Amino acid sequence: MKNKLTLVLVAGLGFAGTQVFAAGTVRENCGCGLGSMALGDETGMVSHVVGATLNGISGNQTFAVSSGTLNCDQSEGFVSTKEVEMFVADNMDHIASNAAVGEGAYLSALADLLEINEADRADFYASMQMNFDKIFVDSDVHADEVTRSIVALI
Repeated sequence: MKNKLTLVLVAGLGFAGTQVFAAGTVRENCGCGLGSMALGDETGMVSHVVGATLNGISGNQTFAVSSGTLNCDQSEGFVSTKEVEMFVADNMDHIASNAAVGEGAYLSALADLLEINEADRADFYASMQMNFDKIFVDSDVHADEVTRSIVALI
């Protein structure tokens, strides 16, 4: 009885899976990446399983999404945290001074790097000022910690 129930469940899931996978192309069902590059316009369960497997085995989707490669669209507003961290490391005292008063050229440059819209800048500056103690927790705070705090803030 247990074996029959298992067989019915597996058959039902298999049928449901073919209906879901048959509904679109590999890209639509499996996302972007190597699998969609190889089999993008294919339909059917086998193609989708192969596409998903290629994406999984090669581990390429994270890189592809962040870099806009392998048939993935790079997200708008993608910010290089490393670039921001380097700017913060080189200018941390100036950024702290600007943040303390809620305005200044270094905060403006930071907002540029963070790709903050012009309309949202006043809120960003005010937020930096209100959260100064959370961002610059002590005099020995490192640039990577400050960067993480600022990115978390936005």
